[in-house]
Amino acid sequence: MQKIILLTISMVIGLYAYSQKEALLRFEKERIGYQKKSMLVLAGWSAGNMIISGIATKTSNNEMRNFHQMNVMWGGINLAIAGLGYWGAGREKMDNPNLASVLKHQNKTKKTYLINSILDVVYVGGGLLMNKTSIHQKNPAKFKGYGNSIVMQGGFLLIFDAVNYAIHYKHGKKLNGLVEKVQLEGGIGAVALTYTF
Repeated sequence: MQKIILLTISMVIGLYAYSQKEALLRFEKERIGYQKKSMLVLAGWSAGNMIISGIATKTSNNEMRNFHQMNVMWGGINLAIAGLGYWGAGREKMDNPNLASVLKHQNKTKKTYLINSILDVVYVGGGLLMNKTSIHQKNPAKFKGYGNSIVMQGGFLLIFDAVNYAIHYKHGKKLNGLVEKVQLEGGIGAVALTYTF
């Protein structure tokens, strides 16, 4: 009788551990899917900027020509970042996910978007400052055009990064159920990791 009870308990624990691993794998696949989609959005924005502003640089208005030139430069940089980001997301290994590695990836992703959002605010502020101080520069049209472009690009990136942070924040709440069931307990000469079913 004891062997049957032990076997039953072992099977239940094994099945639950398997279902937890499947849940972690599904979570990682979703996170990577969100990453890839966001890089495609960034690539689309970048390509659009490069095409439209590349054509629009033919204008005789110096300020607008400089605005479009800066859009093309930002577009090239953002397109490279989007390509590398998409490639990197596709190369992530998910062979044997565990709760610690999944939490690490999730927190790193959220932190990246949060830091980028702060940088985006700096870009917008810098662009506004360039615009405001353009009248004191040797080439005010260039300074103002570049400043306006930086404000627009930084504004888009701020929205992009904030939306992606919100997506990953919401997605991360799926891990709460798993994390709340794990408890680390300790005492004199003993440490125990408890998982509540």
